Amino acid sequence: MTTFDNEFDLTSRSLDELILKETNSKDKCVIWDSNNSEIAYSSFLIGKNSQTKTICEVALFKSSETHKYLPRPVFKKIALNGDIKSTKAGDKIIIKLDSSEEAITFWKLIGFLFSYKELVDGHEFEKSYKVLPKDSYVIEFKNKTEKERIEDLKDLFKISDLSTSAIKSITFESRKQNLRAFYFLLKNVIINNTEDSLKKYSAKYSIQGGEEHIWHHFLRSHDWILGLNTDIRFVTDFLDEQKIGNPNSKGSGNPQTDLLGISDFTVLVELKHSNTEIFKKTKSKGRANTWDFTADFIEAISQCLGQKNELEKSYESKVFIKEDLSRLNKIGIHTIDPRAFLIIGNKKKEFPIKDLNDINFIKNDSLERFRRNNRNIDVITYDELFERAYHIVYSKKLPIDWYSLAENDIFPN
Repeated sequence: MTTFDNEFDLTSRSLDELILKETNSKDKCVIWDSNNSEIAYSSFLIGKNSQTKTICEVALFKSSETHKYLPRPVFKKIALNGDIKSTKAGDKIIIKLDSSEEAITFWKLIGFLFSYKELVDGHEFEKSYKVLPKDSYVIEFKNKTEKERIEDLKDLFKISDLSTSAIKSITFESRKQNLRAFYFLLKNVIINNTEDSLKKYSAKYSIQGGEEHIWHHFLRSHDWILGLNTDIRFVTDFLDEQKIGNPNSKGSGNPQTDLLGISDFTVLVELKHSNTEIFKKTKSKGRANTWDFTADFIEAISQCLGQKNELEKSYESKVFIKEDLSRLNKIGIHTIDPRAFLIIGNKKKEFPIKDLNDINFIKNDSLERFRRNNRNIDVITYDELFERAYHIVYSKKLPIDWYSLAENDIFPN
């Protein structure tokens, strides 16, 4: 005798034991047992515990428009004695698929139903929902503009209702990745025994030009490294590659700064690359306890001084355009003897004092004397910038010999 009101246990049986067929009269669609043609199922056991079980009743109604069958699931929480569970007030109980096993089982059932595309009407479902592997979403996300990614993240934060500590944790993870990328660029690590980090970064972001352009892109993209490390306070924004002078009638005489920091007062940031040498290989005769600076270093200092002077003269009349092509509102922003930061070279690589080499000590002392007696420009090396960024992320100092340590000894798991 054929029975239709049966329950299929999805927790112990396989969906391969089921088949969905339309009746000969084509007015109904029934879920049959593939091993017994006299048994049909109207409900499915999703999960159970010592007192209750969760079932999903599925009715299939034919659409007059598509002539296919639309599944209508009904969830019920039922006591093992057969009573339908309800609240004390008599209201229907809310069914939650609390465990991963129950959720997975339910979606397996939905997948089974919609696998019969010739019979089941899944058009509206497929318009609203699409099952994608995780990698597909990640690829789609990466291909969006920065503005689109920010909006997506805002929506995700709203949906997930993350706590402040959770959001801080996400920021922390992001900064750890930024810091590791900084380390790879600073040491130009060979990746997968094939390509060095600088070339790989340049290719990834289609950067035209040499190492200086790479550093410019990296620090502009992760400006927290600058804003929190160069003793700059409350910099609200960095404007990229700003011309700061008043050009003459032929358009010359208009110097450009790498980054213009904006807060109550303006800040200039000039970037050279990490391999720019600060000192000459040999020193001039007759100069004890000091060392000669390279032409590249002196020219960089001169460039910063020139930029400071030009910005002071031109600021009031100058129109500054931001990256979104909007005009900078200068109300409340002033330029008074603007601070200038020169980021250049790598002390740990050029003159590591851990080697206890007298020449390296002289070079290190010479640079520090220059910095302490120079009021106008703050000189920071890339390794120093990395050390400060590391302290911000991990709240601890690097050992003095960190530059010679293996990557795994620097970054905690």
